[in-house]
Amino acid sequence: MVVSVAPGEDGRSAAERLAVRRGWGAAAAELALEMPSVLAGPVERVVDELQARRERFGLSYYVVSNASMEAAGPIVERLAGR
Repeated sequence: MVVSVAPGEDGRSAAERLAVRRGWGAAAAELALEMPSVLAGPVERVVDELQARRERFGLSYYVVSNASMEAAGPIVERLAGR
């Protein structure tokens, strides 16, 4: 699955920024947080969400764009070996 990475201290604020950038509008933040293809918020929240998605949907392979590699680095580091 190709994912969008939106780092930030607050998941909702990060999702809101992503939604606005994508032209979905700020009101779409809650929906964006529910999308399996959106990784928004602090590293720990994203790691927990990825593990939950693995259990719920069987998703374990993600593709990150070059533009998101730096933001995804801490997430990958935290998931290494899990």
